[in-house]
Parts: sequence; C-alpha cells; structure tokens
Amino acid sequence: MNNKGGIMPNRGFIFDLMDEISNAPIIHQRLIKKVEEKFNTNLICYTALFGHPAGAITYQDSELLENILRSIELKDKNDNLDLLLHTPGGSPEAAADVIRVCRSYSKRFRVIIPNAAMSAGTLIAMGSDEIVMSDTSNLGPIDPQMIFVQSKDIAIMRPAKSFIDAYIDLINSARNAIAAKQPATPFLHLLDRQDPSWIIECVRARNATVNLAKEQLKANMLKDKSEEEIAEAVNKFLEVGDKNTHGRSISPDEAKAFGLNIKKEDKYGEFWNMIWEIYVRIENYTRNKRLAKYLLSRNGGIDVQAMPMGI
Repeated sequence: MNNKGGIMPNRGFIFDLMDEISNAPIIHQRLIKKVEEKFNTNLICYTALFGHPAGAITYQDSELLENILRSIELKDKNDNLDLLLHTPGGSPEAAADVIRVCRSYSKRFRVIIPNAAMSAGTLIAMGSDEIVMSDTSNLGPIDPQMIFVQSKDIAIMRPAKSFIDAYIDLINSARNAIAAKQPATPFLHLLDRQDPSWIIECVRARNATVNLAKEQLKANMLKDKSEEEIAEAVNKFLEVGDKNTHGRSISPDEAKAFGLNIKKEDKYGEFWNMIWEIYVRIENYTRNKRLAKYLLSRNGGIDVQAMPMGI
C-alpha cells in the first residue's frame, strides 16, 4: 500500500500495540523510513528463507524488485539506493538482472548484508559500489548452484564443481582400475548413468559466473583496478569453495583482503543497530509466515509464497 507522505501515520495506541506485538509489516516500513531519513538513502529489503525450495534467486526477482522501486521516489534521497540482502543464492543470470534493475534506478548503489548473501547473492554484492557488513556478516563462494532433477518430484541443488569433480573422479577411477588390471565395471556403470551434456552445462555455468563477476567488478566496484587484479579477486572467491565447501563463509575482513570494497560497520553503532532490528523483524516475519521471500520498501512489501525454479 502506497502513501504519498512516504509512510503510514500512527493509528492510535491500541492498533500500534497490536502491530508491534504481531510484528506487522507496517512496523517494518516505519523502521525503513527512519533509516532513510537519518542516513539520506533509499532502503529496500530482499529476504529469502534459507532451506525453502523456492528461496533461490530467480528471474522473477528483478521484476518484483522493479515493482518495489517504482513505488518510491528515489530522487528524494539523491538517487542513493541501499539493498538489504539476505539470500542463499541461486541463478547467476538472475543475479545479473537484479543488479541491472537496481543500478538503473540509482546513482549510488550499495548492498547491506546483515547476515549472509551466499553464492549468487555474493554476485549481487559484487555489482554494487560498496558492500556494507559487520563482523558477523558473511559472503560466500561464487561457484553456481545447479538444479538437478532426480525424479518427477525430487530436485536437488548442488555446486557446479561438485558435479564436475564427481564425473572426473569416476573417469580417473575407471582408468586406474584398468591400468591395474582390476575390474572397472562399477565405475563404468556409474559413468554410463551420467549425462555428459549436464556436465558441459555445469562447466558453462561456472565459466559464465566467472565472466559475470569480472564484468560487474570491472563496471562498478573495481573499475579503477586492472583486469589482472579483478581476475585475482574473482579466483579467490572460487578457490574458497573449491578447497572447502560451497557453504564456506567469507568474512568482511577476508572479502576486503580478496580485493572488494567493504565498509565494515560497528555492530553496536547506530546505523547497524537500526539495520539489525529491521533484519531480525523481517527474517522472523518471513520464517513465521513460511514465505519463500519477502521484499519490502517504506511504502509496502511483497510476500512470495512460492515461485517456479528455473530448470
């Protein structure tokens, strides 16, 4: 619901108390408005529920965010845009669309990470001018997550490199067994069940993600850096996942050492206290409502119950 003044007025003690107790969206909108007025910025929020089957970043998100952005007047705050982002990741191409939409509506674009922006969420952060974090915020490796349909009713999401490595391991195991004159049938049987075209898709997705990260950093955050420096930064975000797991967290200090433009906020400072309250409230709202995602501005929000995942 839009309001010409930018925020809904208090509705009286009883209704305000009921809103506060129920953690109603109007409370979230009022808190966003306070941040905007205090720090001269436009703030929108994108929160996804980790573990929800429809919580991944998809192509529909950019359209939803554009609808949110069209509901507010960004020029009131010098076209400054902050995106509070909490996501497990998803499609790299969809992340690029999110970046494009956010940048087309702003002159200065920052991503605020109160908790975690993993995988394609990290790519979105790479497309900003500055990433705002605290000691407990996390980015993640950028190896793309691939959605693999095991059966009609079962789809799994795994890092592209996991599929590639498993395929290569089976080939090497078969070769080693043959060289040692041992039965290679178990490995050949498993290889026969693999789809080589899927492995090719995983390789292409990984390469596309690397190119996307380089393009975004070159166009925005690291536009003054050389191509070699940008490539090194991207490779570090790949290597963390390759050497550990896709869920490995990357701290703000580590991300800064990798070469990104990180603004580290005091977790007890005024700005972060306000951001943290908004995050806790909207994450709680998302979880209690069992939403896939919750998108929000000072003028209203969008509850996403479920969305089709791109296969």
